[in-house]
Amino acid sequence: MRLFIAEKPSLGRAIAAGLGNAEKRNGYIECGQNVVTWCFGHLLEMGKPESYDEKYKVWKKEDLPILPNAFNASVRKESAAQLKIIGQLLRDAELVVNAGDPDREGQLLVDEVLEYHNYAGSCERIWLAALDDRSVKKALASMADNNDYTGLRDAARARSQADWLVGMNCTRAMTLKGRDAGNQGVLSLGRVQTPTLALVVNRDLVIENFKPHPYFTLHVEILHEAGSFIGTFQPFDTQKGLDDQGRLINPDEAYRIKKEVSGQAGKIIEAVTEKKKKNPPLPHCLSSLQKAASSKLGMGAKKVLDLAQALYEKKLTTYPRSDCRYLPEEQFDEAGNVLAVLANV
Repeated sequence: MRLFIAEKPSLGRAIAAGLGNAEKRNGYIECGQNVVTWCFGHLLEMGKPESYDEKYKVWKKEDLPILPNAFNASVRKESAAQLKIIGQLLRDAELVVNAGDPDREGQLLVDEVLEYHNYAGSCERIWLAALDDRSVKKALASMADNNDYTGLRDAARARSQADWLVGMNCTRAMTLKGRDAGNQGVLSLGRVQTPTLALVVNRDLVIENFKPHPYFTLHVEILHEAGSFIGTFQPFDTQKGLDDQGRLINPDEAYRIKKEVSGQAGKIIEAVTEKKKKNPPLPHCLSSLQKAASSKLGMGAKKVLDLAQALYEKKLTTYPRSDCRYLPEEQFDEAGNVLAVLANV
């Protein structure tokens, strides 16, 4: 029996549809000699400090930093039943296929389940950038050895351990420091959250403390036998009335220049014409989609991610949690039909 372990039920259903002859069971789908089961995101989580030593239940300065020799994994309460089902299926599996999402977290998510159940048999990896039928069938026909992705797994594990080390130790340290100063709440500090918050705070401070510096920009409408155009004044370095950034700040000088050129005939002393080539824009990645949705629709990043994930699971878009802005090759032949349909929307 070949066992596919998907990252989530929707991905499992897509794989089962690609395999055919699907019969739903409790926590998995049978497809002839294949069985498809799934996780619900991470079924395991990193243990809390007290799981290493009971003394860590009480926050003390002398216990910091907490540096485990090896990290513990604990089962999420809501995931225990599904994790048990996967364990039972693994006993009869001759071959396992890691069907996590095509990124480092997806790789770790399934690999850690295999490690939890001490699975040591053969394992392959299926890479699904899109869930349409054609993409699924091509991925099923071109699977690789799961060992080829150990670097991806290790990168995800290093990220989670770094988050734990920084978050647990620094949050405790900051909170204990705050208590010395009379603060009774928890002062949370995270590897990603804190520098991101600092960017927002620093930007707000810049805006709050902004002091305007008026300067002049001179434009002139120029009439020519071929038509009219707008010209912008470009000062020389020797121009009077400039600040240290080359902006014209002297009003007397600005009005003098305006008076000097108004209604006067000029001479074009140089004209440069360039031919430029611009490629059509690539499809969105998640970050560019979030920026566009925020700018045009006022949508938050989390809402955009949730909607993009839902569209992916409905087989309408490619996998969103990727920086790659190119379509999978198996979708190239469909581009014309997709564009024709979109033109009618």
